[in-house]
Amino acid sequence: MIEKPNSSQGLPQVSPNKLPQPSLPQHRGDAAQASIAIDKRSLSARSRQANRRVQDPPTSNTSSLRKWLKPYLLYVRSERALSENTLWAYTRDLEAFCHWFAGDTANVGKELPTRGDITRFLAILKREGQATASLARKLASLRGWFAWLVTTGRTSEDPLETFESPHKQKKLPQVLTTQEMQVLIEAAVESRDKAILELLYGAGLRVSELVGLRVKDLNLKQNYVHCLGKGNKERIVPIGMEAVRALNDHLQARKAKQEVLDHKKIRVGRPKRKSNNPRRVTSDEFLFLDSEGKQLSRLIVWQLIKRLAVKAGIKKEISPHTLRHSFATHLLENGADLRAVQELLGHSNLVTTQLYTHVSRAHLKTAYQQAQMGFATLQLESPANTN
Repeated sequence: MIEKPNSSQGLPQVSPNKLPQPSLPQHRGDAAQASIAIDKRSLSARSRQANRRVQDPPTSNTSSLRKWLKPYLLYVRSERALSENTLWAYTRDLEAFCHWFAGDTANVGKELPTRGDITRFLAILKREGQATASLARKLASLRGWFAWLVTTGRTSEDPLETFESPHKQKKLPQVLTTQEMQVLIEAAVESRDKAILELLYGAGLRVSELVGLRVKDLNLKQNYVHCLGKGNKERIVPIGMEAVRALNDHLQARKAKQEVLDHKKIRVGRPKRKSNNPRRVTSDEFLFLDSEGKQLSRLIVWQLIKRLAVKAGIKKEISPHTLRHSFATHLLENGADLRAVQELLGHSNLVTTQLYTHVSRAHLKTAYQQAQMGFATLQLESPANTN
């Protein structure tokens, strides 16, 4: 009779759900464990890659299109000298297109968009209610990007070549009459507010140019202002005597206010000897400051114009740029040369300045009609017609 071996006779206890592991010598066991660990790491890496392929759609267009965005933005910043606002608009438009191109299922596997993809993108934006001007700006951003891709050899085809831009409806700018401008300026009580109005209207400055002015940019003896426009373009703009007087009042009021603030400061420690020279405004300081002594923001200027318009009883929807439009229109109405107005406004293209000629013609048409009505009234009231 043969007896069955038990655990005490040297055989390993095996769980019914596990296979027995072979025993190896010590020197071979270490090598085997290391090999098993390497195999586990490689398997886990391959499984992670497989999971990523399953979870993430094969959108190679995401990386291939987006990788050329940053070099293009660096190019337009350094070579074209665009303003920060323009760069921000370019970045926003191109980022939005890349996001849409990567998420659209119809674009899976594409490296670059086609003409039809861009048409579909613009159609979606139009259905969402975007204005024609916004669509034209986004198309201009894409047009510049793809032209750069072709020029630098990153692609051979431009999907926007001969692509027609959306037709924008020409809209005449809102302008104020000379009487409305006079009432608006009279509504300004503080010297700073009056100086702001005089520069926006009397010099035709953009609001970004206004808030960027420094004290050293003023030449009140020769009556001109040195400003930095779009694309870091410098220009000299003459100013009238009313603007010079308003700026002098503003500088004096700001100096007196600063002396009061300096006098109220609490000095800790050993008192210093009083200086006989009052604090002077340094030339590198900004011309217009807010209540905290920092550079004035464009939002504050916009709020100022709105508040003064309500105070003056002006019903038109105006903004700081309305004063620039009024400046150009009033110059043309009084016989100024179109080229001279172009230089004063800092327009690189004369076509942009020609928009104000339509406003001037509308004014002339109204004046002509009023003159004709007055002439007809005189004819009816003349003695020859009474008989």
